[in-house]
Amino acid sequence: MKIYFKSVIIVLVGALLAFWFIRRLDWGTVGIYLRGARLWPLAVAVLLVNLAMFARSLRWQAFLAPSAQVSLRSLFAATSIGFGALFVIGRAGEIVRPAVLSLQERLRPSLTLSSALIERIYDTAVIILLFSVNMLYFEFPPGSRFGNSVIDSYRTVGLLTAGALLLAISLLVALRLRANLILRFLETRLLPRAPRLFRPVISFVHHLTEGLSVLTNLRELGVTIFHTAIIWTLIIGSSWITLTAFNLDFSLSQLIFILGFGVVGSLVPTPGGSAGAYHAVTAHGYELLGIEPNLAACLAIVGHLIGFGPPFFLALYFLVRDDISLASIRGLLADGPVGEGSEADKK
Repeated sequence: MKIYFKSVIIVLVGALLAFWFIRRLDWGTVGIYLRGARLWPLAVAVLLVNLAMFARSLRWQAFLAPSAQVSLRSLFAATSIGFGALFVIGRAGEIVRPAVLSLQERLRPSLTLSSALIERIYDTAVIILLFSVNMLYFEFPPGSRFGNSVIDSYRTVGLLTAGALLLAISLLVALRLRANLILRFLETRLLPRAPRLFRPVISFVHHLTEGLSVLTNLRELGVTIFHTAIIWTLIIGSSWITLTAFNLDFSLSQLIFILGFGVVGSLVPTPGGSAGAYHAVTAHGYELLGIEPNLAACLAIVGHLIGFGPPFFLALYFLVRDDISLASIRGLLADGPVGEGSEADKK
């Protein structure tokens, strides 16, 4: 009942944001902006999004390397299907990507889920770092109705989130360094009391701490940071060239500012890849930079379609090619995302 109530609230929030976003616009003007966009920059932006997914697959392979050797082909297919699921069902689709890889490579769900969690940690760290550093130098464009007091509040938020990031990284490093002690406690004290409950938990913690070895191994850390830098360079590049399709020229600082708004909007777990929430928040970010509301809405819509459209169509292709049924994914998830799985860890 609680899950049903939560789902209703999420859908309601998304619907209200979508209604607010839609009703304030002149859709005839939005259509004029859309028809005036140049197509070749949008095609390049789509290409960059696909390259970013390929780079994500390479990074995921590096995260899994200490535990299993996984083909890049399977990783790219799982990444595409996972991001396609985000477009259809929102943040609930996060679990689909590791589930698909478990099905394809017969890996334990605890292994694929923990590696996906580490990826999420990396991306969150990048977003916080970019936002925090950017706010130290960010200035609103000349003539903006927003002044230093607004910037100061953003800078305060940036510094607080940067501090939280440093604390979180410190805790993760401590978890890795004390992994044997934590696992021994779980195995000797808790496992005998409730084996069915704590066996999957121990498996998950084991894979998580194994994956966190990248934080204490300079070579692995360098490789994963390099892949992460490539990913976010491609994402920012896609955003920049999308703006050029509308004859707009934003600075890197302004692009990162908009990226932060988009990330905040995408946190609302509504279907359609945070539809409604993403559009409303991102459009507001553009308006803060002096963009006319209808053009801001147009940019939010196009950016959303470019970010989620290519993965969605690739997901359909891989689902058909690899004969992956929704029933098989649901079956794996029903067994528990950190369940014992199959012969995964023997790989």
